[in-house]
Parts: sequence; structure tokens; C-alpha cells
Amino acid sequence: MKSDGMFAFAGLWEKWKDKTTGQVLRTYTILTTDPNELMASIHNRMPVIVAPKDYGRWLDHGEPSHLPVDLLRPYPLRR
Repeated sequence: MKSDGMFAFAGLWEKWKDKTTGQVLRTYTILTTDPNELMASIHNRMPVIVAPKDYGRWLDHGEPSHLPVDLLRPYPLRR
């Protein structure tokens, strides 16, 4: 980020019990997307960066049929 401020990646987490050991596990993943112009020369994908204005939408436990999939896109370049 040009501002050197904090930012958030889109991710998913789950808490589940291993049926074999009974151990409770907390797992997570960071979602990726196609790279923007800046990252394309480095790698063929990049983490999904959620804009501050969209944090609420990403974290909302809303209706599963209305998930914010439109946020799963490359972060725009700021020139």
C-alpha cells in the first residue's frame, strides 16, 4: 500500500474436531485471485485484499445465497 497503512486479506476459517484424535483444530486459508499489473511480474496470483469500505460486507454472516463474491478480484493499482 502506498500509504504504508494496514490492510486486510480475504480469508476463511473453520473450527473442527479431528475424528481420529479428537483434537479441536482451527484452520484458515487466505483467498487468492489473479494478479494485478504490479504483481503479475512476480507471481501468477495474489491474495485478495479487501478494501476498508468492504470489511463489513466480508465479515457479515448474511444469507449464503448473497455472498460478496464480487470482492474476490485483484486489488486495483493506486497511481
